[in-house]
Amino acid sequence: MRTIVEPKERIDKLWGIQRTDTAVTYRMMRYVIRVDHNGDVLLHNVITGQLVKLDQAEAKLLEKLPATFTPLMEKLIEHQFVVPNDFDEHQRVVGIRLILRKLADKQEKPGINHITIFPTTACNARCYYCFEKGVKPQTMSEQTANEVVEFLQKHYGGKKLWIRWFGGEPTVGADRISQICEGLHQRGIDFSSKITTNGYLFDEKMVEIACSLWNLDSAMISVDGTKERYNRVKAFVNACDDPYERVMNNIGLLLAHKVHVNLRMNFDKQNYMEFKEILDEARDRFSGNPLLDVYVHQINGHYENVDSSLIQGDEEWFSEKILELNKMSRKMGLLHKKSELPRLEYKWCIAARDDAVTILPQGQLVSCPERMNPDQYKGDLKHGVNNQDLICFWKQFADYERCRDCCLFPECVKILNCAGKDRCFYKLERLDQIKEIVCNLADSSADEQ
Repeated sequence: MRTIVEPKERIDKLWGIQRTDTAVTYRMMRYVIRVDHNGDVLLHNVITGQLVKLDQAEAKLLEKLPATFTPLMEKLIEHQFVVPNDFDEHQRVVGIRLILRKLADKQEKPGINHITIFPTTACNARCYYCFEKGVKPQTMSEQTANEVVEFLQKHYGGKKLWIRWFGGEPTVGADRISQICEGLHQRGIDFSSKITTNGYLFDEKMVEIACSLWNLDSAMISVDGTKERYNRVKAFVNACDDPYERVMNNIGLLLAHKVHVNLRMNFDKQNYMEFKEILDEARDRFSGNPLLDVYVHQINGHYENVDSSLIQGDEEWFSEKILELNKMSRKMGLLHKKSELPRLEYKWCIAARDDAVTILPQGQLVSCPERMNPDQYKGDLKHGVNNQDLICFWKQFADYERCRDCCLFPECVKILNCAGKDRCFYKLERLDQIKEIVCNLADSSADEQ
C-alpha cells in the first residue's frame, strides 16, 4: 500500500489505529470509495480523507472479502479500510461528530463573520416556484442599516466579514447595501461580499459601485431556460425591455469587472432540455470566461402543468439529470468549480454555526435565510442573539436509516429541522467528481515518482 493523500491528522487521531484480530472475519469498511484506474486499485477513506494505492496482492485480496485474517491485510486493517464484520462504523462516525461538537462548544465563541443580509424582501420578478411566496415585502430603513453596521462592528471579532446579499431581490434595496458597505469601510472593517440576484437591475453604474463599494466578488444569477421561457417565468414587474437580453448583457458587465458569475438554470421536466442552448449561448457570448460557471439546480416543490401533469421529477430523475447536465457543462469548459476529496464533517449549514447569522429587513436575526417566520427570530440588532432554544433547535442533526450505508455519510451532515433534510439529489454527481479527483491525484503522484 502506498499513501497518495495523508489522512487528516485530527480525525485520524480520533479514528485511531485498528488492532489486528486473527480470529475474526474482515470486510470492506462501508465508508471507503474504490476507484479502478489504469490497472491500479485506489481506495479513499471518506472518514479520515486518506487516499492509497494498493499493490497487486492487496488488490486481489479485496476480491475475496469478506475473509479471515491474512498478513496481507495488516495495513488495510491498521488504516481501517477493512474492518471486522460486526464493526459499526456508523456509530463510530456519530460518536466522533459528537466529540468534535462538544470540543467546539467548549471553545471561546467566535465572532460573527458569515452574514446573510436581506436589504429587502421585495422582488421585481414573479417566479412560480419562489419559496418566499406570501412573504410581506419589506425594505430596510436607513436607521436599520446603520444598526446593521453597529451590530457587525460589535460582533465581528476583528476578522474578515463574508457577506451575502439576499432577498427578495437584493438590488431593489441597493441603496441600503451601499449604506451598509460605506459604514463598514468607514470603520476599517475588512469584508467581501457576494449576491444572489436575478441580475435585471444591474447597469454599468451599479456594477462599478458593486465592485468599488460593495467589495463584490461573486454573483449567483438564475435563469429558467432560453429567452421565451425565461421572460415568461420571471414575469418581471414594469419591464420596459427584453429582460433576458438585459440580464445576459449584465452578466457580461460583471465578468468584465472581474466578478465571478454563477449562472444557474433552475430546472424541472419542462425545461431541462433547454440547458444545451444555454450552454451554447454562454460559450458564444462569453468565450469560455474562467470567471463564469454554468450549472443546473433542481426546482423544489410540486407544480402542475396546464394539463395537470407533474412537472417536477423525483429524486432519481433529478439526480441523473444533475449529473448529466453539469457534466455537459464541464466538457464544454463552462463549469470550473473544483471539489475536494470527502472527509468526515461535523457541521455543515450556516444555520448550525455560531459564527453565522441572517439579518432581516426589520433587524430581526434568524439562523436560516429560508425560515423567516416570527417563531424563528433568535434575536435582533439591538440585543444580539439571545434565544438559546432556537440555537439548539438548529443544532439537532438528522440520522436517517437509508443514509447509514451510503459511502458519503461521513461527509453529509443533515439538520433535523431543515426543510431539505430528506433530499439527496447530488450523490451521483459527487461520486463522479470524487472519481475524477482520485484519478488526477493518482496520475500526479505517479509523475512525481
